[in-house]
Amino acid sequence: MKKFVFIGFFLFNIYCFSQTEEEDAILDSIIDELSSADSLSMNLSKTNYIYTTFSFDESVFFAGRDFEINQFGFTPSISYMRGENFFVSLGSTYFSELNPAWDFVSISSGYSLFLDQKKELSLSGIYSRVFFSNNEEELNPNRISASLAFKRNNVSLRCLAGYLFGGAPSFYISTGGGYQIPIIDNNSLEISLLPQMSFLLSEQTLSEQIISGFFNIKTLQRDVFDLINTQLNFPLQLDIGNWDFQFSYNINLPKALAGETNLSPTRYLSLSVGYFSTL
Repeated sequence: MKKFVFIGFFLFNIYCFSQTEEEDAILDSIIDELSSADSLSMNLSKTNYIYTTFSFDESVFFAGRDFEINQFGFTPSISYMRGENFFVSLGSTYFSELNPAWDFVSISSGYSLFLDQKKELSLSGIYSRVFFSNNEEELNPNRISASLAFKRNNVSLRCLAGYLFGGAPSFYISTGGGYQIPIIDNNSLEISLLPQMSFLLSEQTLSEQIISGFFNIKTLQRDVFDLINTQLNFPLQLDIGNWDFQFSYNINLPKALAGETNLSPTRYLSLSVGYFSTL
């Protein structure tokens, strides 16, 4: 008689990947500004400036999954940006229920360029070094990623691919799009809705334990690359001079991997504030 038992060791990788998601959130706002120069009154191609952001999530989920950890998180960051192309960013994330709560500090550097004369299509490359509070062997302190973004009128699309290495290497892809709905648009104030949908695909390690008879137990591991979460965002954006504000309602629709059952949608509110200062 042969009995098959599944053990989901991929949960640790999902937790590690949540840290990458937070770091991507730090960098997304930077890339957005690099690819939307028309929204600013300054000439970005000839300007050096500092962009400071602070984001707050009233609930934190790991790749969209609720592991019954009731916690909030916030992410401060500061970035130096030279023209429309080069930036260096320093950021960190605080999780209220983790010990230590300041889970990591990341230093990132990237370069972005437009691929067409209309500045609708842009390509960005990023290298990040992450300093974790816990020195687990499986954690990946290094990340390289490339992002391709397209923006025409009110439609925006993006595809990002990243590789994590230095611990247990992993590969991921995030893709999605959004549509901007203007509410107020004048020289002093811009207010708009920007509904978005994104998909997260990641490589995970699954362990399968095969029990044959009473004493013969074999454990097999295999890597699986699959969709793990779909996210819907409904942000309200306000641009007042050099200030940016965003209040968003977010919905996660996690996709069950082998061995996962009863995954339910998760929801949370988030708030972010950004400020430009020229040098």
